[in-house]
Amino acid sequence: MPQDEIPVAAMVRHCDAVLRGRLAGVEQPAGLTVGCGSGDEVVYLRRSYASRRIVGLDIGLAFSRRARAAGCVLAGDAQALPFGDTSFDFVAAFHSLEHVGDPPAVLAEVRRVLRPGGWFYLGVPNRSRLLGYVGAFGATPWQKVAFNLRDYYHRLRGRFENRLGAHAGFTAEELLRLLRAYFPSVQLLTGPYLRFKYQGRLPKWCLDLLLAPRVINYSAAAHYALCRKGEAEM
Repeated sequence: MPQDEIPVAAMVRHCDAVLRGRLAGVEQPAGLTVGCGSGDEVVYLRRSYASRRIVGLDIGLAFSRRARAAGCVLAGDAQALPFGDTSFDFVAAFHSLEHVGDPPAVLAEVRRVLRPGGWFYLGVPNRSRLLGYVGAFGATPWQKVAFNLRDYYHRLRGRFENRLGAHAGFTAEELLRLLRAYFPSVQLLTGPYLRFKYQGRLPKWCLDLLLAPRVINYSAAAHYALCRKGEAEM
């Protein structure tokens, strides 16, 4: 199956586009996706970079037949990654950080396994969102409605937090504060990502309105960021 026929979310394609120029000088980069779900995203990135050194890890075992056949996925805990120090040129976490019990522990592990100057791309739900799941990959319209109703139920009960079982995510401020504790370079990519995803699908004036500085923290269903490990760090 050609790479462009592998079913992956827009954030996987965006991660690929963002990292491509930054990894241009690396032949067959080594990469890791943390919380890879079915593993299809791993297969997609492997084919994009023509590299068998890209693998995925998930605490569950719901790997697709495609990922199992490629031998590129394994079960494991993101809070104790089973890899040596400085093993990867990049790490990606596509909507997985909000599901772990100890996000700082995961970030410490990501930093540990990244090579000096390595890249970390992640996406997480936006805890300040007014509406979520509109562009959720693989979800039906009824599921999207149900997910939003569940979120507002947790909000009304004052329990809209990851640690309390809600699919809350992080506000932009919370995410930046968390990431800056582990990476010297952190860039929020929420606006660029949404333009990447919806360019040609929404009128420019509509995108400009939704992504205005005073609006985006409420209009964006998720936040995306790119971090870099220090060149001198080991």
